[in-house]
Amino acid sequence: MSFRPSCKTALLDIAGERLRVAWTGTGIAAVRRETLQTRRGLEHRLKMTLVDASPPKVVREFLVAAARGKGADAPLDLSWAAAFERDVLEAARRIPYGETRSYSWLAREARRPLAVRAAASAMARNPLWLLIPCHRVVYADGRIGPYGGGAAGLARKRALLAREGVTLGRGEKRSPARARTVSR
Repeated sequence: MSFRPSCKTALLDIAGERLRVAWTGTGIAAVRRETLQTRRGLEHRLKMTLVDASPPKVVREFLVAAARGKGADAPLDLSWAAAFERDVLEAARRIPYGETRSYSWLAREARRPLAVRAAASAMARNPLWLLIPCHRVVYADGRIGPYGGGAAGLARKRALLAREGVTLGRGEKRSPARARTVSR
């Protein structure tokens, strides 16, 4: 017989989107747009069984603040992540509002400077996109890079960056105004 840890989950309507949130006593473990596969995918990703529950008021407050672009410093539970992935997610969380960083910066901050593609993969699989700003990670040359798959994802990334005062031109170069991409 094997035991599997569990975490609580609920569906919330936040900023016009139906989101599944998962949390433990430590913090929020995942936030995903609800689809037919979301629950099963999260159970696999988190390596936990999801148990339906009413979310604490503070969970909803953190998500609403994050959806509005407010720097909500929500407690997170990253116990499901491998060490490198956890380091990448924590590094991305430190990128200041209104600024961008490169994937190579992210890999260096995670103490694996040659693992640039692995850092990019960790961003692509980020189950906490609303709380860990993967939209602030761009290519070293300032191009926007992928986000959430397809044109809709790129439009969302551009909109999130624009909300923070980061504008990218037609050639997808970063704006010298407020946005600062650190790639060294």
